[in-house]
Amino acid sequence: MLLENKIVVISGSSRGIGSAIAIEAARCGANIVITYNKQADSAESVTAKIRGLGRSALSLQVDVSSRVSVKKMINRTLETFSRIDVLVNNAGVLQQKPFLEITDKDWERMMDVNLKGTFICSQEVFPVMQQQGKGVVINMASSGGQLGGPLAVHYSASKAGVMCLTKSLARIGAPNGIRVNCIAPGLIDTEMTRDEICSNAGGDKIIQIPIQRTGTVDEVAHTAVFLASDDSSYITGQTVNVNGGLYMG
Repeated sequence: MLLENKIVVISGSSRGIGSAIAIEAARCGANIVITYNKQADSAESVTAKIRGLGRSALSLQVDVSSRVSVKKMINRTLETFSRIDVLVNNAGVLQQKPFLEITDKDWERMMDVNLKGTFICSQEVFPVMQQQGKGVVINMASSGGQLGGPLAVHYSASKAGVMCLTKSLARIGAPNGIRVNCIAPGLIDTEMTRDEICSNAGGDKIIQIPIQRTGTVDEVAHTAVFLASDDSSYITGQTVNVNGGLYMG
């Protein structure tokens, strides 16, 4: 029970990697706050699975790009559980689009959710964890932020920003017992990446992966649970690559 009785908040956890992390954390003993933007039915399904594992679960609608919305989420979590032990900044959007066709609106949306959302959620949870004298933040980046993405320039830029933000927050949080790490998944089979996987570019990328396959959401979830647990107590400011060898850095 690596996370026994921990309170774990996971943004964007109604599906994909987020839901896998939520369920795996619950299996490891955590009580979970599921957050979603538009996938209410999926969020309720994940919540039901967590309760079926004998753990407490709270499902909240949140727009991570809105500070007002995030504050409400933090307050509801504290009202229900009194503390926040782990924050997983997983909410994100992906758009495949040629560089010359990316609009200002496309760029702003990508940064608002992927980078600004991670910033806001972290900034709002830090005082809680500072008062507790302990806490863990896990940010979700991508190998695209390491390799660059010719069909997702704005996405890659936002995820590179997340990795740099992680290092800064790790330095800020360390004196108060707050560890901040980042996971950079490679090509993981999810609803969000399925179009890419099925494209010619996706096929070419799979050929370049030394393990010669896409990853699973459970493989990312296992990494997240490790980083959330005391088993990783001397790890902070790191980007952990879960990518089958696609990027080795």
